[in-house]
Amino acid sequence: MNVKTVLLGLALLVPASTFSADALAFAKCDSMEDAKAQAKCEKKETKRVSKLRSKTTPYVPSALNADLSSLDGEEANPFNMDDYYTPSYEPLGIEAVDQVLGGVSRIDAALTMANYVGALNKEGKTDEAKTLASALLPELIKMKDDIQAIKEGVEKIKADPASLVKDNPMLAPKVVGGAASALGALPGMISDLPKAVSAVQPLAGGAAGAAMDAGMDKVKDATGGATDKVDAAKDAVPGK
Repeated sequence: MNVKTVLLGLALLVPASTFSADALAFAKCDSMEDAKAQAKCEKKETKRVSKLRSKTTPYVPSALNADLSSLDGEEANPFNMDDYYTPSYEPLGIEAVDQVLGGVSRIDAALTMANYVGALNKEGKTDEAKTLASALLPELIKMKDDIQAIKEGVEKIKADPASLVKDNPMLAPKVVGGAASALGALPGMISDLPKAVSAVQPLAGGAAGAAMDAGMDKVKDATGGATDKVDAAKDAVPGK
């Protein structure tokens, strides 16, 4: 196991994007009236995105839903655009860890796609937005399963982190800390999921829209106690 690869995966696991009308990477910069502040903001965002690009590959839309495959091309992929850049998760080969980090990555990608769909609609590209929303909405609703898998994965890591990294025991604290960080991002995502669903649903319509209420009830049930899980995971990190 390559130590640098593992640590890089852990360092990049916590997503930066959340569902918001101003979630675009440079939107907050554009809204600044002070020219110097705006330039500083743009420089910072450019550096952040450039660093991500140098160390990762963009998420592939079809990994969320096969009906989003029309966006998989390099130029069409919103996850490859500076405003929406979202790195793909490279599995570490540790099942419990990959379950946690991969799950968080998938939720992050779905929320980013919801932002992209909303932006298309605002730009007047309503037909395209509706097509993408129809494919995305069912995945947003099913995120309850991802959330549950993340919780279960963290429990496995907490139970015996040393056994997960027996080839390199020194990684145990990093693996547990990484899982805690991932779960630390989860409450915000849980809060953002209903917002994303509410924004995408009117565009999706049809059967996907009709399933929204029932699906979101299950999401709420599945996310109960997330904050307690975060604290528990952090307490499990050796030396804390």
